Amino acid sequence: MTLIYTPHVHQTLAAREWDAIVIGSGLGGMTSASLLALAGKRVLILERHYVPGGFTHTFTRKGFEWDVGVHYVGQLDKPGNILRRVFDFISEGKLHWASMGSVYDRAIIAGDSFDFVAGAENQLQRLLTYFPTEERALRQYFKLLKSVGKTSAWFFGEKTMPFWLSRILGFFLRRKFEKLASQTTYEVLSSLTQNERLIAVLCAQCGNYGLTPKKSSFGIHAVVVEHYLGGGSYPVGGASRIQETFLAAFTANGGELALKAEVAEILVERGRVIGVRMQSGDTIFCRTVISNAGARNTFTRLLAADVEIPNEVRAGLDEVKASTSHICLYVGLNGTDDELEISKNNTWIYDRYDFDAGFEEGLLDSDRPAAFAYISCPSAKDPAWAAKHPGKATIQVISVLSYETVKKWEALPWMRRGEEYAALKKNLTEKLLQRLYEAYPRIRGRVEYCELSTPLSTRHFMNYGQGEIYGLEHTPERFRQRWLRPQTAVKGLFLTGQDIVTVGAGGALMSGVVTALRIMSVLDVVKILRKRVELRRQRGNVASNEKN
Repeated sequence: MTLIYTPHVHQTLAAREWDAIVIGSGLGGMTSASLLALAGKRVLILERHYVPGGFTHTFTRKGFEWDVGVHYVGQLDKPGNILRRVFDFISEGKLHWASMGSVYDRAIIAGDSFDFVAGAENQLQRLLTYFPTEERALRQYFKLLKSVGKTSAWFFGEKTMPFWLSRILGFFLRRKFEKLASQTTYEVLSSLTQNERLIAVLCAQCGNYGLTPKKSSFGIHAVVVEHYLGGGSYPVGGASRIQETFLAAFTANGGELALKAEVAEILVERGRVIGVRMQSGDTIFCRTVISNAGARNTFTRLLAADVEIPNEVRAGLDEVKASTSHICLYVGLNGTDDELEISKNNTWIYDRYDFDAGFEEGLLDSDRPAAFAYISCPSAKDPAWAAKHPGKATIQVISVLSYETVKKWEALPWMRRGEEYAALKKNLTEKLLQRLYEAYPRIRGRVEYCELSTPLSTRHFMNYGQGEIYGLEHTPERFRQRWLRPQTAVKGLFLTGQDIVTVGAGGALMSGVVTALRIMSVLDVVKILRKRVELRRQRGNVASNEKN
């Protein structure tokens, strides 16, 4: 793998010819870059961080390791599923997954416990044990989930079309999905049932897309819930195995990656991209730029002010706000998962059934524990953990926090923000630990390490202006934005990442596919398929020789 760390090396990159430059090494960017490299394109990924992978990377402290964004992925239970096939295709079959088991999510709402179990019919029957008088509403709900799952494929597939073809066919491909996506989750669910407790339980995974029932689009709710109906899976070896396997294949196909390589500006002449200017001052020329930096960053920070941006883009960025920001407590434990009775499933904790009110309050009430907390246990999910980290376990506790709470410290450097900021973090840490001890009482006295990240951490490392984790918020207004697609009005400039599809690893992965397909020709696709057939043939020969 080619890793270029120092800014002066950008001069070497500037002296070479590139077909495509990808800004950001998150999952969407890695996927687009990998597919283009497979097609024989000269591709360079520029990553401003000192580690690659975006939200797929992991970090370590004192012998402990945590993921920062990939807590579980759905639809990987069968090799034939489209997501599984794409992951296998890009990683060349070197990325492996472990099931989280029958119960993959558990919601605790105002003290009541509800399990989410693998399999649509299994989940339906489990919900009927909790709400036996709501069978009609529940069956209608699962029918809607299935419908949205089918129509969303047409909605997102339409984004691969050129503008002229989209104008002709786009309406017909989008309309069924848009009909439900234009309503809030609460509007759709309250049309099925008046049982507020049931509505809350059905929305218990809303943290996966960062919006409460009365604000979120039913489109994103249905896509995310349907995504996990088959259960959850976790990468064997940890979330970093995604970027390790993807980038290994990418560089093996001639692609290159530069770290600590921040792009200052996307260069445009006469309405067409010609390259990028680095923070170091070097200019790297290319035919195509793919931005995985988020739509808002791309149009408001990376493009020069004199570049003409369509009015619909400017209006859309004003209409659709940044998604939620969060805090995350990284906990290292002295003891194994079995010893401490830590389970694979995620735990969603709410102090009330009115999620909208709970999220609004957030963590501002100093006399109460967090109104909402999400608990993930990466060490329990990863079957390779114990061999690498014997006698240790890790947990993450996540909650929402308004960026305004920490905004006054944004100009201060990381790890040096003063005593008042440290006191705030200590208070937030205690609130999250309260929730953690409720879920896992045996870990009291076994906490060896604690570290809290705030929206300022996300802003610092991921370059999102308000520390948001899900890009543009998934409201009904978001799904009305026609310009949220790979191809932009600037020739040669393309978008990828969660803003053009949806949140999560699956959404980011498919955004990379959608963007690459929009850029590549039919001959490029044929070339890629031929390479993969040849690779499988070579592997078959190796396996046969080893057997003999």
